[in-house]
Amino acid sequence: MYYSLGDLNNFNKLDFVMQIKRKSGKKAANHFCDCMTLILNKAEHSDYFDEMNDEPTWSRIAVEHDGTPTLFCGSFSTKTFYIYTVKGNQVNREIKQLGNN
Repeated sequence: MYYSLGDLNNFNKLDFVMQIKRKSGKKAANHFCDCMTLILNKAEHSDYFDEMNDEPTWSRIAVEHDGTPTLFCGSFSTKTFYIYTVKGNQVNREIKQLGNN
């Protein structure tokens, strides 16, 4: 599943989790919630997601069938692309700098 998160202020989190539950089952929905909790805890104690303070930004989320999320975020002003993944109990961030073309 692939989702575009345009306006995070109006994002219906419960509906999103229910979509995962309908498409992939309760176990996947619970796993997604656990992963997102890991990501939020990591972001609270680090500079993860600070790029979302820049304007304009964009974000996308891909959810594997087992509920594992991959978050893609980017800043147009700095031309930087961030990929957040969860593996086990670890949250990883990969940073890609886009070219000046």
